[in-house]
Amino acid sequence: MAGMADTPADVVDLFASMASALANDNTAGFMNGFDKNMPDYGKLRDGIAGLIAQAEVTSDIEPVKDEGDETKRSVDLDWTLQIRSREASGPLVERRETIHAELVKDKKRWRIVSISPLDFFEPAKFSQSK
Repeated sequence: MAGMADTPADVVDLFASMASALANDNTAGFMNGFDKNMPDYGKLRDGIAGLIAQAEVTSDIEPVKDEGDETKRSVDLDWTLQIRSREASGPLVERRETIHAELVKDKKRWRIVSISPLDFFEPAKFSQSK
């Protein structure tokens, strides 16, 4: 992808660790990359906790735009979530969206200070039809 060669490895690693945390039902691990003072931090944390409680979640994340320098970055990600209900033979919901994140380097670590849209990370609305 054009322009992705310049994406710092530690930024790529941050999003990879978030995807891994989702797959391992680890809300705290997912939230580890966020600045706790970020607007809607609690809403995002509650959404992720609800999502993990109701479903097995896997992610595919591809950076599509990355701009910035060694202290601030603006990243767009093509993010796909596969959300499988924990109920026996439960439904699968797939979400795919471009997620925009703003990152700031705090000492030696990148912190996400903004991510949108937040509703991408909310629990799934599985249909009840059988």
